[in-house]
Amino acid sequence: MANETTGQEGVPQRPAQSGPARMMSERMTIYYSNCAMAATSPRDVSIFFGRYVPAKDQSGGQTLVELYEQQVYMTVQQAEDLAALLSRTVEAIKSAKKA
Repeated sequence: MANETTGQEGVPQRPAQSGPARMMSERMTIYYSNCAMAATSPRDVSIFFGRYVPAKDQSGGQTLVELYEQQVYMTVQQAEDLAALLSRTVEAIKSAKKA
């Protein structure tokens, strides 16, 4: 039986969050990215996500190129929040590996 701290399957539940509720779109797609770059304006940050793909160079040999396919715009404040979230997440992963 579920209680306040565990879900139906005994998985710990997150504490209630402040702000708007979160939902995941049924149309959301998954995109794997192994390269990224950013462009900025005084008001916005744009992050381009891409992946390395094989291509032929000018002499016909194989090479890797960065193919950018996804772009996300956000305000500077949202970019700061994202940077903090990513930093905390990476630190948690590193700490878990050490344990």
